[in-house]
Amino acid sequence: MAEYEPGVCNIGAGEQRRRYALGAVSFAATLGLLFAIYAANLPKTLALATFLPLFGAAEGYYQGRYQFCAGYALLGVYNVADEGGDRTPVTDPDARRADRRRALRIHAYAGGTALLGASLVHGVGLLIL
Repeated sequence: MAEYEPGVCNIGAGEQRRRYALGAVSFAATLGLLFAIYAANLPKTLALATFLPLFGAAEGYYQGRYQFCAGYALLGVYNVADEGGDRTPVTDPDARRADRRRALRIHAYAGGTALLGASLVHGVGLLIL
């Protein structure tokens, strides 16, 4: 079982699996959106809308990979139980600050990844189609 470490780990194995599942579903939504855009012959600039599901995919991946839920950090809670479990409040102000910094860093990683991915999808779509 994982242990809570401020700014390092705030979710256990069960929560990690949920984050990876979120990432997989979001990536599938990205593929579905791309298929719909190109199958319906919609304007290729709509491929930039893949930013949103790609953000979800990246967010899920990074949170699972780093054992850290950005949403929990912003709410000031953690859940390191392997299965289920209750959210436990983070009471130490320094720990909450460390968690918020990590959450913002994960959001930035996910945003950068999604921006790069959407730009690549759009660029490749313009070149190929």
